[in-house]
Amino acid sequence: MNDSNTNDQPLSPLPTFAELGIDPEVLRAISQAGYESPLPVQAACFGPILDGRHVVVQSRTGSGKTAAFILPILHRLRYEERRPQLLVLAPTRELALQVHQEFERLGQGTGLESVCLYGGTRFTEQLDRLRRGVHVVVGTPGRVLDHYRRRTFLVDGVAALVLDEADEMLSVGFEEEIRRILHALVGLEQVMLFSATLPMSLQGLISRYMRDPVFLDLSQDRVDVDRIENVAYQADPHVPKMRTLMAVVEAEDPPAAIIFCNRRKTTESVTAYLRRRGFDASLLNSDLSQADREAVMARMKAGHQRLLVATDIAARGIDISQLPCVIHYDLPEDMQLYVHRTGRTGRVDRHGRAISILTANDNEAVKSLDRTYGIKLTLLETPTREETLHMLADRRIREMKDKIDAGRVIPEEFQTIAQEILAEPDAESLVALLVDSYLSAPPPAPARETPQAYHPKTRQGGTGGDAPGPGGGPAAPGSGQRPFRQGSRRRGGGRGGGRRS
Repeated sequence: MNDSNTNDQPLSPLPTFAELGIDPEVLRAISQAGYESPLPVQAACFGPILDGRHVVVQSRTGSGKTAAFILPILHRLRYEERRPQLLVLAPTRELALQVHQEFERLGQGTGLESVCLYGGTRFTEQLDRLRRGVHVVVGTPGRVLDHYRRRTFLVDGVAALVLDEADEMLSVGFEEEIRRILHALVGLEQVMLFSATLPMSLQGLISRYMRDPVFLDLSQDRVDVDRIENVAYQADPHVPKMRTLMAVVEAEDPPAAIIFCNRRKTTESVTAYLRRRGFDASLLNSDLSQADREAVMARMKAGHQRLLVATDIAARGIDISQLPCVIHYDLPEDMQLYVHRTGRTGRVDRHGRAISILTANDNEAVKSLDRTYGIKLTLLETPTREETLHMLADRRIREMKDKIDAGRVIPEEFQTIAQEILAEPDAESLVALLVDSYLSAPPPAPARETPQAYHPKTRQGGTGGDAPGPGGGPAAPGSGQRPFRQGSRRRGGGRGGGRRS
């Protein structure tokens, strides 16, 4: 890398959105979304992307990078031309959908048309959208290539490409597909590469397809230990590991958490174990249909799901606002995945907590985590079996007492049955059977407040996640837009600069 192009210093003081030269209509949308000032990655990227430069951005997950490329791109599209001008590639369907939704939300009123191309859904729906004409195509590499080969995605007008979570796309085997797509984009003039880490495998792509790129390093090559507590519990080798998980969940008592497992079968057994003991848990792995995966994520984001047991399919791009905790039931085989998993919590300057359950086989992985990323796990004392059972009993009794205190009417018939049970010599077993039925029943899904972080901290600008939160999207930047193929930067004194609308 060219050190002269590297920006590894914090941008201080940060400019305002108006000082970046953003159009008044977009400023209004940003204000409606709750942003007060740009996040560092957004401020650093705006000028180079608006100028049409190649950019390589190393920025931690949850830093606001999605808005970092959407905001300048909104100022560069030829809205009068209903053909693809920008392609965004993402490693997972979930991340692709999120980016597509942000384009649609932030591009409301601009005339922007966007389509998301991914597997697991009907091909014809995507085809219809492409035929109607779009400006932006977001998708996973495999499905994008499918449309290209069928000539349903015409790439002659595509002048810019975003590689989102580029290191993950390579790690899951998309390198060949990415190279084929790059080769097909004959009119490509700008590549924007975003990645939490920059492994050597990315250097070949950068050197071949990105001439004189601007390097922006806002990651400090580590999980931010000042925002995220990295702790661990030692699993008892003499009992099932799931018992340790239950002890951890009881001791930590997170309002919401993602529990990461390395294997799909493990997610199934862990979810079943937790549900059997009354925990509100759902699984997320590649065996689920796309509709089921979206439904699970919707419940989690809305605060209707407490525990999500997932494979690494959920480690990238999933934006759950204010998720306070992630639990590594299995440490990942590649420590780079620890960074991506842990990036689900502590998003955009909030505090979070990453909890690992360690076995004797994890010693080398723990050393690698320290050696590579400077992350030291603080070992906490694992509750004993007796302590765990008491915590579980206390919690369930409190839940039932809360229902009584709330005025729940118990029919006289049930009171009579309870009295008869207590008079039986095997009353303990009969009560245990009732508790089993109570805890094993599918939990209702009442609206629950959005989970709060363990140590709430007001962040700078925005409502959470990688892009502006809910709110009206920006209207179209005015007529006479700068086309993608002309990369001149508008300064603060131009249209939209100097005043917030």
